[in-house]
Amino acid sequence: MKKYNLFKVLAITVIVTWLLTLFIPASYLDYNGNVVTDTVSGVGIAGLLSNLSISISYFNGIAVFLIAVACFYAIMNKLDVYNKFVNNTAAIFKNKEGLLVTITIIVFGILACLVKDAMILIMFMPFIYQVMKTLEIDKKVILSSTIIATFVGAMNGIYDNTLFTMFNLKVNTLLLVKLIVLVLSLAILIFFTAPKKVNYSNKKKKTVKKASDKNIIKETTKSTTVKTVKKQSSKERKVNKIIYAVLTILLGTIGINKFYAGKVKAGILNIIFCWTLIPTILSIAEFITVLTEKADKDGNISVNSSRRENVLFATSLVLFVLFTLCTIIPWESLFTKFTVFSDLNTWLSNLKIGNYEIFNNVIGSPMITDSTTGSTTGVISAIGSWSMTDMAIFLFIITAVIAICKKVKLDEFISSTTNGIKKVLPVAITAMLISIVLVISVTTGINITICNWIATLTKGFNIATITLSTIVGSVLTADFYYFVSSVASIFTSIVSDTNLHGVIALIAQSIYYLMMIIAPTSVGLIIGLYYLNIPYGKWFKYIWKVLLSLFVLVIVSAIIVFVLV
Repeated sequence: MKKYNLFKVLAITVIVTWLLTLFIPASYLDYNGNVVTDTVSGVGIAGLLSNLSISISYFNGIAVFLIAVACFYAIMNKLDVYNKFVNNTAAIFKNKEGLLVTITIIVFGILACLVKDAMILIMFMPFIYQVMKTLEIDKKVILSSTIIATFVGAMNGIYDNTLFTMFNLKVNTLLLVKLIVLVLSLAILIFFTAPKKVNYSNKKKKTVKKASDKNIIKETTKSTTVKTVKKQSSKERKVNKIIYAVLTILLGTIGINKFYAGKVKAGILNIIFCWTLIPTILSIAEFITVLTEKADKDGNISVNSSRRENVLFATSLVLFVLFTLCTIIPWESLFTKFTVFSDLNTWLSNLKIGNYEIFNNVIGSPMITDSTTGSTTGVISAIGSWSMTDMAIFLFIITAVIAICKKVKLDEFISSTTNGIKKVLPVAITAMLISIVLVISVTTGINITICNWIATLTKGFNIATITLSTIVGSVLTADFYYFVSSVASIFTSIVSDTNLHGVIALIAQSIYYLMMIIAPTSVGLIIGLYYLNIPYGKWFKYIWKVLLSLFVLVIVSAIIVFVLV
């Protein structure tokens, strides 16, 4: 029923947008950046269905990405070490739910301020959801501390190529203002969202305690069973501690220690990925762990060790997070003289044995830019410029590697990933289809017409009309790239004073992402509401105070900057 109410809101939004095309004339921007209004070009029923197919064709990236995330966590949930990590994390924040929510909001807010595409941060959210669900934190709080915190961070994003190009801005333009507003915005979200304490009735406390005790017993039994199995397997397979340690530190990069221990698949994977240096880092962590393990009277240690497995998991987790952040934060755009990652792509592209291009043929051609012509070739983006599609491919590969390393059977792998896809597929399809509003608006140009009418109610620069125009344009054009290239470009034709473009960009960026908190066309919001099964009406009642407070903060900031300029 809750999802039905959400679909009603989405359907109404699509129908209203479609009806607008029947009465509002189309507009477009000419080569000089001026708005040219044409005749009414209504989208008929056939055109509506055609736009639906365009929406599926052009915006399927979000669906593929969500499926990749679902497959990744489906396999992770099969690992005892991951489930233990989730439970241990939840145990740390037991009776400290407010602290967890506060930390989550700050982390997602800061990351969203830095990354190229804030929606990529969705890949970390299932883990947070699992931890918060274990602690029985309200779903609306979970949504606020993840996706909404991401929108708040993106309101004050340091760099966006489309926005900066449109208004001819630099990274340091109003940087201090953005950082101050970011801190205040996150403080507002924390104030209204983070639970001060969790109030339970005595009956619920007992129920939770009993359930907790049962879980502890279950985990203990499970742990004991695992230990028993490992003890039995240790009797079957042991290796000399000294030999294994030496092979790990010296030849662990190419998996010789794994072959010695009889783990052929792990050894092969080490050879395949040795060029990434990940096996080297894991080997160092394993070497240190092996040294601290006690050998039996014959100087042997077990091939399988829960302690060693935990260390390798923690190390792998840190590497995974660090690598992900490296790929999605635009380092070379933030620091113009920083060219390490593009240089790395060039080096990999030129890696040859004789005339045979090793990396290009075996892995794929890295994306490089010709310094003379400016043309770009290759398929693998440089680190720091990965898109949602790049991250989806990466997650599919990592999922397969984890399944092989942990010896997940093929039928079990297919079953787990299929179940994961089934859960997220409706969300993915819904997120993809809601972009039909964007397609209708952009192809007909009614978003430009409406926003131009509002923005030109007054002459020249006016905070009120630009803000109102941004609010309407954000709902009709719920994709920041298309919003900037269509709606935001209107402001440059209205305001010729380039000194004011920084203020306009501040308003456009902040108000756009602010509207994504409640807009029925907001893909991130729809994903959260659908997945967490939150009715749209209840969400609006919950978040309106945050929305109003942030709106006042943005307007006050814009006025102060305008006065100072």
